[in-house]
Formats: sequence, C-alpha cells, structure tokens
Amino acid sequence: MYWSYPYTMPGMEASISQRRPERRFSEDLMQANVGRRITVYLTYDGSQQWRDLTFSGVLRQVGRDYFMIREQNSGRDMMFLNINLDYVVFEDEPARLADK
Repeated sequence: MYWSYPYTMPGMEASISQRRPERRFSEDLMQANVGRRITVYLTYDGSQQWRDLTFSGVLRQVGRDYFMIREQNSGRDMMFLNINLDYVVFEDEPARLADK
C-alpha cells in the first residue's frame, strides 16, 4: 500500500491543501535566477580526481534534473546534473525567490 505524504488520519480537520498549498523545488529557485552570476559546489563520489569541484559563471538554463552555466574564466557553457550539486552561492545580489 502506498501512502501520500502528508496523509490525513481520521478526525483531522485540515486538508492537505490547507496545510501546504503548493510545493516548491530547487529548480524553481534556480529558474527564477537565470541570468545571475553564481558559484556552484559539486561532489562526485565515485572519483578521486573529480571529487569536489567549484565553478563560477552565469546561470543560463535550468531543467528538471540539470542546469547550465557559462563559466567566467573560459567562456564555455557547462551542463551539470542536480544530483551532484551540493550548494549554490548567488554572487551579486540576494537570490530571487521562486514565484508560482
């Protein structure tokens, strides 16, 4: 049997939509900041050579499981998978929050 989370128990008055009207994901926040300068910190567990990496550049595009930046130093567009992303630093200004 599969349960939807958060699930309701008998006697609970609040519905799921009253407690959590919408869900937001990291892609939503990234999408709201396309065109901004960021630094990304990535970890690749299976490799010693590529274990921990940092890249800086302009956020160009965001997908469901990836994002692209144009690297400052080389001018190359680079695509990364979200699964390897540790965290993002928004360089110039505070991050714009995702609007939904």
